[in-house]
Amino acid sequence: MQVQDESLRAFLVESGALSRRALEEAALLAHERQESLAERLALGGYLSHDELRRAQAHLLGVPFVELDHHTLQEEALYLIPEPLARGKSMVAFARRGEEVEVALLDLDDLVYVDFLRTEQGLKILPRLTTAESIKRALITYQQKLKQQFSSLAKGGTHATEALLRHALLSRASSVHLDFKTAGLFVRYRIQGLLHEAMTLPKEAVELFARLKEMAKLSPTLHVPQEGGFKVDIQGGEEVRVRAHSSLTHAGERLVLHLNPATAARKGFSLESLGLHGEPLDQVYALLHARSGLILVAGPVASGRTTLLYTLLDTLHAHHRHMVTVEEEVELALPYATQMRVRPEVGLDTAATLRAALKQDPDVVMVSHVRDREAAELATSAAARGITVLAGVETPETFAEGGARLRGTISTRVVGRVCHLCKEAYKLSRAESTPFEGYANFGKVLAALKEEGIVHPDTQWKEVAFARAGQGCGECERGYKGAVGLQEVRVHGEASLKLIEDGLFKAAQGITSIEEVFRLVGED
Repeated sequence: MQVQDESLRAFLVESGALSRRALEEAALLAHERQESLAERLALGGYLSHDELRRAQAHLLGVPFVELDHHTLQEEALYLIPEPLARGKSMVAFARRGEEVEVALLDLDDLVYVDFLRTEQGLKILPRLTTAESIKRALITYQQKLKQQFSSLAKGGTHATEALLRHALLSRASSVHLDFKTAGLFVRYRIQGLLHEAMTLPKEAVELFARLKEMAKLSPTLHVPQEGGFKVDIQGGEEVRVRAHSSLTHAGERLVLHLNPATAARKGFSLESLGLHGEPLDQVYALLHARSGLILVAGPVASGRTTLLYTLLDTLHAHHRHMVTVEEEVELALPYATQMRVRPEVGLDTAATLRAALKQDPDVVMVSHVRDREAAELATSAAARGITVLAGVETPETFAEGGARLRGTISTRVVGRVCHLCKEAYKLSRAESTPFEGYANFGKVLAALKEEGIVHPDTQWKEVAFARAGQGCGECERGYKGAVGLQEVRVHGEASLKLIEDGLFKAAQGITSIEEVFRLVGED
C-alpha cells in the first residue's frame, strides 16, 4: 500500500525532510528508471526506510509506533506464528477484546495475517514501525517461546499438548523434531515449506520420549518406525497424529503429521489413499489456504472422484457452506449441498456451477470440468475467495488459471501387492533404463531416506522393490486391493512425479515394480 508520489513530495517539502532540489532530482531519476518516488528515495540514500515509513504513516493516517518489551503482550505475540512473524517482519503486540494491534514494515503484508480476521474474528489494527523495533520484538518473542517450552520440557503430557497446540496455532501440517547433541531442534512445515520454530535444551529428551511412547514406538528399537495417536487439545479439538521415527548421522529424528479431526469425519483419509511425506504436507497446506483453485487431474478410473470426496471431507467444518456439482452423485454427503448436472434439461456443468455459486458457498467441488466456460467460472469463483476443487482429465483445461491456481494433484490407481506372498526384487541397470526419462532416482532415494524407508547410507542400486507373488489364499494373483499414486504440483514444481511416487511405493512394498512399469507404458 503505497502513497501517491505527489502527496509524498508535498509532505516531505512541507516537513523540511528534504529540499525541493533533492526531491526534483530523485523524481527525475525515478521517472527514468520506472521506479516509484519512495523506491528511489530509499535506494538513492535520500531518506532511510524508517523515515519513509514515518512519512507513509502520516499520509495514510496509520499510527507509527516504537516497540519495547513493555509494550509487548505475550498473549498477543502468539497470535501470529513465529516463523511467519520472522519471515514477514511483523508482530502482534497488543490485544484488547476483539481488536489486535499488528506492527509491520510494509502494509501490503497485512494479507498474510488475514486469517486473524477470517478464522478468529479479530479486527486488525495496523501500525507501522522501525526495523529495529521489529528486530527487538522478534527477539522477545523467541525468548518467550523458549522459556515456555523449556519450563514444560519435563512436563510429560502438558509439554506434548503445548507443542501440538503451538504447531496448530502456527498452521503447521507437520512437526519435525531432530534430537542432536545441542538439544531438540523443532521445525514446522507451513504451507509446504519448513520453518525453524525453536531449539529446546537437552532436557527436552523427556518430551521426545513421551511423543514416541504416545505413538507406541519402541524406545530401544533403533530402526525406522511408524505409529500414531489421537490427542484432545485444550478447547476440545481432537487431533490425529501420524509419527515417523528414524536415525540420522546426527541423532534421532521424529516427524509428526498433524490431522485435526472433526466429529463428522468419515471415509478415506489422504494417507489411506497413498499420500505421504512432503506431498501430503503440501496437500494439507493447499487446503489450509482457505481459498483458491485446486485441480485433481486424472483419466477415468484414476481415483480422481475418490480423492475429490476425501479433500472435501478434510475441508468439512460446521462453519463452512459446501456445495458440489456432480455428473453422478456417487456418495451422499450429509454436510454438503449436492447438485447434479442434467444436460437433458439444459443444466450442463457451467449452468449448474453458476446456480451453485448463487448459494454463497465457502467451498465448491466440481467433479468434472470439461469445457472452457466451466473452467472460467471456477477460476472466477476462486478469485472471489471461494475454495474450488475441480476434477479434470488434464490440467490444460485450466491453462488460464493463473495466480488463482494453488496447486494440482495428479492421480492414478495401481494394484496393492499382497503382503503375504510379495517378493523382494532389485532392478538391474538395464531394467532401470525405461524409468530414466520419467524419474529422478536421486529424488526418490532422498524421499525414501527422509521418511525412514531405507537406511541413510543406502545407495540406489541397493534398493529392493516389491514384486507381485504367484498368489495365495489371501489374494488374487499377488494383489489385494488398490492404492493411489499422486503427483502434487505447487507453483509448477512437483516434490515427486507420478512415476517417482510409484517407485517410492514399490520400494516401500505397497505396490509392485510391474505396476510402475505399466504406467510408463501408458504414458
